[in-house]
Amino acid sequence: MQTKIGVEFEIDFAHTLKGHPKCGKPHGHTARIIVEASGELKTGSTYEDNMVIEFDEMKKICWKTIQQLDHTNLDSMFDFPTSENIAMWIFENLKDKIPIYGVKFFEGSNKYCEITKSNA
Repeated sequence: MQTKIGVEFEIDFAHTLKGHPKCGKPHGHTARIIVEASGELKTGSTYEDNMVIEFDEMKKICWKTIQQLDHTNLDSMFDFPTSENIAMWIFENLKDKIPIYGVKFFEGSNKYCEITKSNA
């Protein structure tokens, strides 16, 4: 049976979207990030056999990547630091570390994008 789990993070960052009429000036955001992992649920004789990945392990692995964005001017990391490009960067940097399913990147409280395994 396929199972999906997730962990959530919050970061603050600054960026500028060159050429954008509103976001073309330097400004900041608080972002909420949800990283989801998926896998075949197996049953076995240990707790590890009964999990996709242990939550604490997943949080530590994800934070090593995500902390690179926290309190950073993302103009120095991306030509165009859009939500889509940031979420894709997170996905790409985690895909060889956890059984990633997707990344939801919320820019502020009412806007988000999602990158999933099926469209990544």
